[in-house]
Amino acid sequence: MIEPAKSTSSLFRRVLRNMAIRIALAALVMSAISYYYSYVRLQEEALESLGKYISARSQMESDLFLQAETNTKLVRNEFLRRYAAMQQTDPDPAFNALFKQDARDGMWRVRVERDDFEYHATVAILPRVKLTPDFKRQVLLGYDLLSQYGPGFRNRYYDTFIDLNVSDASLMFLPELNYARNGSVADFAEDLETELGATPARNPERKTFWTGIYYDKQALRWMVSVVTPIDYLGRYVGGSGQDVLVDQLIERTNNVSIAGTYNFIVTRSGDLIAHPDHMADVLKHGGHYNLNKVDDPQLGEFYRAAIKASHKETFVESADGKYWLGVAPIAGADWLFIVVYPKSLLQQKAAWAASMVLLLGMIALAVELGLLAWVLRIDVARPLQRLKHAIRSLAEGQRTSELDVARNDEIGELARSFDNMARTVEHHRLHLEEQVTERTDELAGRNAALEVANLQLRVLNEEKNELLTIAAHDLKNPVASIGGMATLLAHKLDQWPAEKVRDRLLGINDHADRIQRIIGNLLDINTLESGQYRLRPEPVKLDELVAELHKAWENRLDEKRQNLLYKGHGLTLHADRQALWQVLDNLISNASKYAPHQTLIRLEAQAEASQLQLRVIDYGPGIAPHEMGKLFRKFSRLSAVPTGGEHATGLGLSIVKRLLEEMGGSIRCESLLGHGATFIVTLPLGARADTSRVASNEALLQDD
Repeated sequence: MIEPAKSTSSLFRRVLRNMAIRIALAALVMSAISYYYSYVRLQEEALESLGKYISARSQMESDLFLQAETNTKLVRNEFLRRYAAMQQTDPDPAFNALFKQDARDGMWRVRVERDDFEYHATVAILPRVKLTPDFKRQVLLGYDLLSQYGPGFRNRYYDTFIDLNVSDASLMFLPELNYARNGSVADFAEDLETELGATPARNPERKTFWTGIYYDKQALRWMVSVVTPIDYLGRYVGGSGQDVLVDQLIERTNNVSIAGTYNFIVTRSGDLIAHPDHMADVLKHGGHYNLNKVDDPQLGEFYRAAIKASHKETFVESADGKYWLGVAPIAGADWLFIVVYPKSLLQQKAAWAASMVLLLGMIALAVELGLLAWVLRIDVARPLQRLKHAIRSLAEGQRTSELDVARNDEIGELARSFDNMARTVEHHRLHLEEQVTERTDELAGRNAALEVANLQLRVLNEEKNELLTIAAHDLKNPVASIGGMATLLAHKLDQWPAEKVRDRLLGINDHADRIQRIIGNLLDINTLESGQYRLRPEPVKLDELVAELHKAWENRLDEKRQNLLYKGHGLTLHADRQALWQVLDNLISNASKYAPHQTLIRLEAQAEASQLQLRVIDYGPGIAPHEMGKLFRKFSRLSAVPTGGEHATGLGLSIVKRLLEEMGGSIRCESLLGHGATFIVTLPLGARADTSRVASNEALLQDD
C-alpha cells in the first residue's frame, strides 16, 4: 500500500492566511479610499483657506498703492484748481523772494536762509530753463502744495514730488534729505522714467502709471514710483508723484507665508518684484529681472500659468501638476501676488490620515485573526484532525470510533458520511481482490486482441499507401513518354519517312508493354509477398537499351535543351531488362530533373572483370554532405529543387537501389556541393548462381 503523502500545509493555516489576506486587502482599499477622501477634503479646505489668505493679503498690499494713486491725483487736482485761480497774478516778487540762482552751477534753488527742507519742499530748476511768468507760477504753486500736503503723506510714503516740463524743475518733499542741494546739474538734467512717463508722447491716455521696482542708493531701500500727469487746458505741464517704499512689502512677501509654501510678486509684464530666493537677481538687474528671459524654468512656468489665469480664477495648477498657485492682483500697481502651494503638503496629510486608518485596520486584523484562530482550532481543526486519523486507519484496514458523528453541523454530517463509507468499504474489501483479478485478466486479453487488430490495420494501411504510391510513380514516366512520342508524330507525320514513323510507333508500343508489365506486377503483389515471383534475367544489349531510353527521353530533354551523351561499347549483360530499364530511366530522370537548362548529361559504361560499371553524371547543384545519408531512403526529400518545376516523390533512388540489390548489384553517389553529382552503378555481367526474387512487398515506383 502506498503511504499517503505528508501534507505540506494545513487547512487551519490556509484559512487564517486567506482571511488575513482578504482583511488586509479590505484595509488597504479602505486606506486608499480614506487617502483619496482625505486628499480631496484637505485640498478643498486648503484651497478655501488659501483663498481667504490671498484675498486678505491682496487687500492689505493693495491699499498702499491705491492710496498713493489717490494722493497723486489729489495733488494734481489741487494744482490745477489753484493754477487756474492765479493766472492774473504777478509771480516775480514771491519767486525772487523765495528762490535764488546758485553761482556755483547756475541752478535755481530755495534761498539758503529759507531752505527748511524738513518742513518744506525743496526745488531745483535747471539753468537752461526760461523763467516765464507761467513757469514761475507753476514752481511757486508746486512748492506750496508739497509743503502743505507732503507732511501729511509722510507717515506712509517716502516722499512726494512734482516734475515740471519733464526735468526743467524738480520739486520734492523729503525731510530726510535736502534733495535739491545734494544733486548736480547732470543729475537733474537726466530724464527719468517718472518724468518721461507723464509726457503725452509716452502716455497718450494720460493715466496714472507706476514705474518698475528699483533700489535707491541714497535711501538704501527698495521703492517704486507712481506718477499722475498734470495737463492744463490740454497742455502738458508735468507730473505729480510719490515714491513708495516696498521693502516692508518685500520682507512680508519673503518671510510671512503659510507653512510649507512661499510667496512672490511679479508685474504683469514679467518683472520680478519679490521672491525669497531671487532678491539679489532683482538688485543686479536694476528691478528688471524679467521671468520671460531668465534661466529658471520652474519660476517661468509659474509666472506663465498665473498670467493666463482669468480674473475669476483664484487658483491655477502648475504645468507639471505638482503645485497649486494662488493668484491675486495687487491693485494700483497692477502686480500679481502669487502663493506657491506644493501638493505634496496635501499628500503628506492625506497619507498620515490613511496611515492611521491602515494602522487601526492592522490592529483590528490582529485581534480578529486571534479570535478566528481560536474558533477554527476548536471547531474545525481538531475535528478534521480526528477525521484524518480515521482515514489513515481505514487505509490500514482498521476502523475508529473517535469521529464527531454526534455534531449537528457540516462537520458532523461529514463524519457520519465517512463512517457509512468505511462500513461499505469494509464490506466490499473482502470480494474486491478476486474481482480485480478477473477484470485484469479480461482486460489483458482484450488489450492483446486489440493490439493484434491494430497491427493488422497498420500493415494493411501501409500496404494500401505503398500500392497507390507505386501505381502513381512508375506509371507516370511511360505515359509521359507515350504522350511525347505521340505529340512528336503528330507534328512530324508528314515530314518523316514511314520507317521512322513506324519506329516511333514501336516505341509507343514498347512503353505500353512496360505499363502493362508494371500493372501486372502491382496486381501480382500477393504473389510477390508469397515469394513465388522471380526476376526474368536475360541477355541485354546495353547499347540497344540506352538507345531506347534516349528515344523515350528525347522530347523531354529537348524541352530543357539538355543532351544525353553515351558512347556505345557493345556490352551485353545478363539481367532483368525491365528492371535495368527502370534503373537507368530513374537515374536519367533524376539527372534531368535537377540539372540546369542547356547542360549535358553523360552516361558512361565500363566493364571490369566480371563487373559492369555504369556512371550517370550531371552538372546540377550537387548534394550536401549532411544529406548523403538520406539519398537512397524511401520518401526522402533533399534540399535541391527541380530546375523545371518537376514533381518529386522521393521514391526513384530507393527503387533503383532495391532493384540493383535484387540483381546482385549496388549503387553509390559521389558529389561536391555546387558541382553536380555522379551515380555509380555496379552489376555482374553474367548470370547469378541463384536468381533472386523480389523479396520486398513494396511496389517499385519511378520518381518523377
